Amino acid sequence: MSSESKPQQTNRKATDPKATGSGGLLSAPKRDFLASIVVFLVALPLCMGIAIASGVPVAAGLITGIVGGLVVGWIAGAPLQVSGPAAGLTVIIFDLVQQHGLEVLGIAVLIGGALQLAAGLLRYGRWFRAVSPAVIHGMLAGIGILILSSQFHVMVDDAPKGNGIQNLASIPEAIRKGLPMPELGTVEERSARRELLQQFGALHEQQVQLRERAAELIPAILQEAGLDHIVHQQEPSLPNKSQLEPLAIKQQELSDRLTSLVEQLDARGVSETVRDPASLKEATQQSLEQIPIALGDLQQGRAERVRASQADIQLSLENVLGELKNHDWAAKVGLLTIFVLVLWKLLSPTRLKLIPASLLAVIVATAVTALLKLPVLYVEVPDNLWSEIHFPSLAVLQTVSWKVVLQAGIVLAVVASAETLLCATAIDQMQSDTRTDYNRELAAQGIGNMVCGLLGALPMTGVIVRSSANVEAGAKTRLSTILHGVWLLVFVSLLAFMLRMIPTAALAAMLVYIGYKLVNIKAIRELRKYGWGEVAIYAVTVGTIVSTDLLTGVLTGIALSAVKLLHTFSHLVVDLEVDQASQKAVLNLEGAATFVRLPVLAEELERVPGDVELHVDFEHLDYIDHACLDLLINWEKQHEATGGSLVIDWDTLHANFHRENGNGATGRKRFEAKRAG
Repeated sequence: MSSESKPQQTNRKATDPKATGSGGLLSAPKRDFLASIVVFLVALPLCMGIAIASGVPVAAGLITGIVGGLVVGWIAGAPLQVSGPAAGLTVIIFDLVQQHGLEVLGIAVLIGGALQLAAGLLRYGRWFRAVSPAVIHGMLAGIGILILSSQFHVMVDDAPKGNGIQNLASIPEAIRKGLPMPELGTVEERSARRELLQQFGALHEQQVQLRERAAELIPAILQEAGLDHIVHQQEPSLPNKSQLEPLAIKQQELSDRLTSLVEQLDARGVSETVRDPASLKEATQQSLEQIPIALGDLQQGRAERVRASQADIQLSLENVLGELKNHDWAAKVGLLTIFVLVLWKLLSPTRLKLIPASLLAVIVATAVTALLKLPVLYVEVPDNLWSEIHFPSLAVLQTVSWKVVLQAGIVLAVVASAETLLCATAIDQMQSDTRTDYNRELAAQGIGNMVCGLLGALPMTGVIVRSSANVEAGAKTRLSTILHGVWLLVFVSLLAFMLRMIPTAALAAMLVYIGYKLVNIKAIRELRKYGWGEVAIYAVTVGTIVSTDLLTGVLTGIALSAVKLLHTFSHLVVDLEVDQASQKAVLNLEGAATFVRLPVLAEELERVPGDVELHVDFEHLDYIDHACLDLLINWEKQHEATGGSLVIDWDTLHANFHRENGNGATGRKRFEAKRAG
């Protein structure tokens, strides 16, 4: 095919409705409508759970799900793929937010999206798939272990302990916290404790929002430097007293609310029903001492102190929640969730298979906690989810190290692109109605992530759980993906209050199960078929991700794959078998015969007796280059002069060397001509 004809073929694919899904949007409205309901029901708990695992407000995950449907759904290159927040990015986001604050998230996601858009426009889509399967499976398994180990603690209403090793090492402690059978107590005691726990949770959520607003106004560098230093360095100016006044008014409301809730703890007898009444009293006293400090800093315009005092009051409220919650009950709720997940997948009737196991598990757990009025942590959401939108702040842009933000954006772009395009390939294999335009899909993901970055939401990828549910539910066009975004939008706008009924332990348990599934044992068996080297790369990638970080682990896996590739193309085993009785010899070649190993091949040829017939066996040879072929040709002429001969196995030689010619006869003629010359 000429070089001029290739672009024409590419353009035909790009405009083909089957490739892009741009045609026939209403060709199967009934099937797409029903599929969209199923995908919505799958996406809803996943959006919330992934947000919690990422250490961000629930709204950030739901907004990403909406953008994935209403924005990416229209322009995606993989029509049946459903985009949204993905478990594979939780580790990156959690570390970023914990180290640099939630205000950095939008900038990093925006950069990652811009890189994806540029890569799609430059037609680099397929290059993101050029990664060894051992590295991809190792990356997913490493992420799965990190998710499982961190969310195991959240499942017992505890907090993750730090890095992957610390979370794994402290799992026995989490089991110990959740093992005891909890005391049920009276309905009145459980009801009062649960009600106050939810009210303290709502107070904590509003305090988190207030802290985020303050962080957007005040540069992060003020935590480590004084006001004089900032002015001297001509950093961004600090907000004045009038700019902080709206925050002070909100802080006053929260202060009054806190005082009222603490009074109710004693008035309703809740203080005596907790595990350690003295610790609860100490935690509430600390919060009552901290909130006037935070209020004073805002009222007096002490901007250089606001970030620290906001962090202190948020931490003190978290301590109060920690004393009110019950680890024992949370663990039981988590176990119930996992039990329903597994049982439904194994035993659900065929006609009910479309009901998502994750949704059913969360509904059952929510119903049980509501019925028994259990004192566990619940999802914290504001009355208006759209109040959680945080546009990128100029203060953040001017003070956070660009190196940190750019690195986070690059990692997000690479991991999200790889996960998206691998998911698209899997969806193509599940059905024959559509096929993916990888460059268009990559560009669409970039646009979606840029929108998410502008809204301060989580990054998105194509998600295999939702996408496979979409296909299995009978979706035929991109309409199902778009409609699932509509249902998410309607739900969070009108029924957000229902989310407060969901126990956090149930969502964490769902992610523990997802983490377990990401560690795919079947993938290890498949890799073993291609040699222990692939398994070793997988194991090193997993170990490095868990012990260090995702980027280091992936780069280590890619480096090992490159080393293995070099070894493959420089490794040659030469075995000479001589039968003097029949005056025949066989030269067995295994590996890759390249110029690097030419001395080894020459040495073995020198050992061949002068009067024997030499057969060269190429059956186990992966590759042979011109240098080694020239050696064989020249050696043959010398060998014939001593009364010997050379026999070439043309079939295997053609398979291993002349495959690029596309014509075995042509390759043989060229070789014969060279021999004759």
